[in-house]
Amino acid sequence: MLAAALLLVAAPATLPVTQRGPFVEMQAGPQVLFRGHGVVGTGPEVRLDVGLGVSERFAFEGWVSGALENAPLRAPGDESRLGAGLAARARVYQFDSEGKLALWGRAGAGFASSSGQSGPLGFGGAQILWQPFVKRFAFGVEADALVMRGGAGFAVLPSLRCAL
Repeated sequence: MLAAALLLVAAPATLPVTQRGPFVEMQAGPQVLFRGHGVVGTGPEVRLDVGLGVSERFAFEGWVSGALENAPLRAPGDESRLGAGLAARARVYQFDSEGKLALWGRAGAGFASSSGQSGPLGFGGAQILWQPFVKRFAFGVEADALVMRGGAGFAVLPSLRCAL
């Protein structure tokens, strides 16, 4: 294990950084949803993306998500939500010459079903993505605005992306 870690550290840093090709990404973090009459629901959200980088600047993906929304005080029962849809992302800004640290804009739409209601779901936001010395992986954090039938809110989702 130690030898593998040393080998990765000693690997040449001149490998090209690419965002092309298929990838899998997992995101998980907190969300806050505002519903009518001042009702606020909070809880974790998990999103799994399978996508294809068609160029260094653009990617398309399919996603599935699951979320748990805690019930407000003095109200019984938590709610869960499952959703699926399509998304696209575009690189907005590259912080370094190699493209290892970049700001991406992202938007997606789909359909979600929860214990209370079903309907369209949309999100959009910004993601900072950092690709360390291991070419296959990238780490990031994304801040999204969420819109769904019966509410709107936001989520902060740390992510791990793996190129296939």
